[in-house]
Amino acid sequence: MKKIKICYVIGTLEIGGAEKQLLKLIRDINRERFIPVVVALRGGVMREDFEKVAKVIIAGKKWKIDPLLLIRIISILKKEKPDILHTFMFTSNTWGRIAGIVARVPVIIASERCVDIWKRWYHRFIDRSLLKFTYKVICNSVAVKKFYQETEWIPENKLSVIYNGVDLEEFQNVDAGKIEIKKKDGLVGAGGRFTEQKGFINLLMVVPEVLKIFTDTEFVLVGDGPLRKSFEDFVKKHNIIRNVIFTGYRKDILSILSLCDIIVVPSLFEGMPNIVLEAMALKKPVIGTDIPEIAELIEDGKNGFLVPVKDNVKEIAEKIILLLKNPEMRKDMGEKGYNLIKTQFSLEKMVKGYENIYMESLVS
Repeated sequence: MKKIKICYVIGTLEIGGAEKQLLKLIRDINRERFIPVVVALRGGVMREDFEKVAKVIIAGKKWKIDPLLLIRIISILKKEKPDILHTFMFTSNTWGRIAGIVARVPVIIASERCVDIWKRWYHRFIDRSLLKFTYKVICNSVAVKKFYQETEWIPENKLSVIYNGVDLEEFQNVDAGKIEIKKKDGLVGAGGRFTEQKGFINLLMVVPEVLKIFTDTEFVLVGDGPLRKSFEDFVKKHNIIRNVIFTGYRKDILSILSLCDIIVVPSLFEGMPNIVLEAMALKKPVIGTDIPEIAELIEDGKNGFLVPVKDNVKEIAEKIILLLKNPEMRKDMGEKGYNLIKTQFSLEKMVKGYENIYMESLVS
């Protein structure tokens, strides 16, 4: 049987949810059937990880608007001659699909990973224009699927949902031995890119409220981004610097999360938040905002708590204090979250879902 070559086009190889899921997919895809090739518009700290499992080509996007980028991607695709082109998120979905059309790739698949409320009419126009050349648009949650049905009128037969996959074996051997974090009154964790979307400022506003009850609680934020300086200024201004830790980008995020008693996800919008899946796989209770993307994962009061999206400082503080006071509740919620991951979000199930769509696309 001839092997099927798939070119994956993604924006960067920096640490991010889509990048981590793509790496897992490429690592575990059936190599007797598929040959994966990664085309990244820009490189990143995960490049070495990707190069261990697949051929990696950096298209070399130089500016926000790079007129030569399209030519470079077309050239790459003509040289690689893939059977399937699979693109991820708006920039790559746009330039990747146009290049795929010009290079006459037989099958083009796109992925939408987030409820992209930032998209303007012209972004939606581009998506709609490229849809007729696209076999499927794969979403990572029902919430993302519904969003694109409602905002871009994508028909049901063009959409598929494949949940993010979690490799539970990876979570059985998490070693936190080399990480030194003191936590007399508990450790509250959060992780992600420091942007407005993630809502971390609300979590920082919670800190003084929690410290009124638990004076030695620590809060650890794993990640980095454009808002980091403003977060650091906030911490200094409110005299909570000794209780808040900014780790920067870390490859050992699971080790850090394993030390936490509670994980908070205060996002304003998401796709399928990996941090929630990872927390549950580590048997940690999660406090998340009541957005559809998170509500798919958290059953309020069962495996975590849901709080309002806005004006939620009081509610987040109350839930953190409640969980810090009740270790048995934390344990019970953690177990229920773990069972959800085990039954619905296995890595094997995710990989199989993609493989099935790839095979179907070539015979339809």
